[in-house]
Amino acid sequence: MKKSILAVLVFGFFLAFSVYAEQQGSDSDGADQAEETADGGGEAAMPPGILPIPGYVGDVGVRDYLTGDWDGKRTELASNNGFQWDIDTVTWADWMAAGGANDDVEFGGNLTYNLKWDLMRADILPGALIDFRAETRWGSSGMLNTGQAVPMNTAALTPTNYADFDDGYGLAITQLSYLQMLSTKVGIIAGKLDLFGDGDANEFATGRGRTQFNNWSLNYGTANLIVPASTLGVGVVILASEKLNIVSLLTSATECVSSNCFKDLDDKGGVSITSVGYQYQLGGLPGGVGGNFIYLFDKDFTQFGAGLPVPPPGEGEGTTKDHSWVAGGTFWQYISTKEDHEGPLNLTNREQDLQGWGIFGRMTFADDETNPWKTSLAFGLGARGLVDGRPDDTFGLGYFYNKLSKKGLIEKLDDGQGIEGYYNVSIFPSVRLSFNLQWIKSVRPMIDNTFAVSSRLQVVF
Repeated sequence: MKKSILAVLVFGFFLAFSVYAEQQGSDSDGADQAEETADGGGEAAMPPGILPIPGYVGDVGVRDYLTGDWDGKRTELASNNGFQWDIDTVTWADWMAAGGANDDVEFGGNLTYNLKWDLMRADILPGALIDFRAETRWGSSGMLNTGQAVPMNTAALTPTNYADFDDGYGLAITQLSYLQMLSTKVGIIAGKLDLFGDGDANEFATGRGRTQFNNWSLNYGTANLIVPASTLGVGVVILASEKLNIVSLLTSATECVSSNCFKDLDDKGGVSITSVGYQYQLGGLPGGVGGNFIYLFDKDFTQFGAGLPVPPPGEGEGTTKDHSWVAGGTFWQYISTKEDHEGPLNLTNREQDLQGWGIFGRMTFADDETNPWKTSLAFGLGARGLVDGRPDDTFGLGYFYNKLSKKGLIEKLDDGQGIEGYYNVSIFPSVRLSFNLQWIKSVRPMIDNTFAVSSRLQVVF
């Protein structure tokens, strides 16, 4: 009998919220907490808000948002009312210069609408944050033109339409979550969660396909493609220290990018996700490691190698298995920097923080009976400010290898691999133009190896 994922999620949220209410009731008021901290007891006091004030001010060559501060109104809204919003756009052109399924130039774009309401800065509720994200995708991409199932254009994958990967939505809400910090170290989160929203926590290989590498295998562990992109979930956030964080989530396995997530919720199973990130200093240079374990349960997975060939999609059920798993790790390390930084660095801003260069690596393992990508490996280097007079331009070169499960029909396909290089030109902090070159080995005998040329223009309003 399948578990009621809805009941588990709702129960988890209200249980965590009751813990918060009980804690608030045990404290007489915020002034007493501040006084206790001032006297040297208890934890450090809460900051004025959950989020820092964004860089709206300055001229266009300095500020992070193209439209600026609106005569001070934007900063005032963020400071006094807790409202922060922006529109992050990326437009791409993909061309299969050699090989691939066709040599058409594919144009498209993604518009991401971000709204955050810091209830703590608004003086409504201490430690509370509402995070909203909606996305629009238009046009087409080269995602389906290579000889691999791995997307060569990660930005074009969202908002994900699993019925047609290369066809987006007019508008899809991918994140609508509530974060409640119970203290300076522990918080709970609940709502509709974009599980790939901030990218993988790696200084040189993240960006969600918007700012650094284009290929999915250089942004995430390849096997994570079986995880729903946006779904309902609850979780715990632990900020053990400035350098160590732990996030544990329980989500539905229902993919609901374009729906309210409640349809067929109990029929699709659940996903347990635990990730750990740690930053350190090695020889005075910043570095970091991370790991995650994903367990999918009460969901029907087509089982490879169960004595029968795997049927094509929609042509029979085949033999199934009710669980699957993915485990992976990542690291990054600066080798040289032009500026000192004791850390920790911001790994959610999708860009390299320091001028200098470093290396990265990522490895993922998966259940080869239910996941076509048994093992994936990626490594390379990233750099910022290599060219004199261009301190904010970034560069990356990476290699990936995807070992396929040699069971069922997959045994007839070759293992996938590829190389990508990019150069990202910072026209302004809010306007970036990048050029990407990819060589992608085909795993399909009817399609030649692909040499892909892409360009991306990102503008943050």
